[in-house]
Amino acid sequence: MARQNEIPPADITGAVQGDKRAALEAIRDRLAAELVRAKGQAAAAVAKELRATIDALEALPGGEVSAVDDLTAKRAARRAKAQGR
Repeated sequence: MARQNEIPPADITGAVQGDKRAALEAIRDRLAAELVRAKGQAAAAVAKELRATIDALEALPGGEVSAVDDLTAKRAARRAKAQGR
């Protein structure tokens, strides 16, 4: 995840001030980027958060799961399973 001293990118800080969908999409994108770099237990934790974020997006009214979201969730699940989680 982000280092403690690191300031989140502007797209995330702006999104959390807007609507819930935009905030969740920004979080999803950040978690997906972090998952690429994460290793071991950190990868499992990021994958879990990513799945939860995607679930929250799916639960919003009018939200459909994009192909990217679906593939991201499946990849996160495979990686977490490979880590033994």
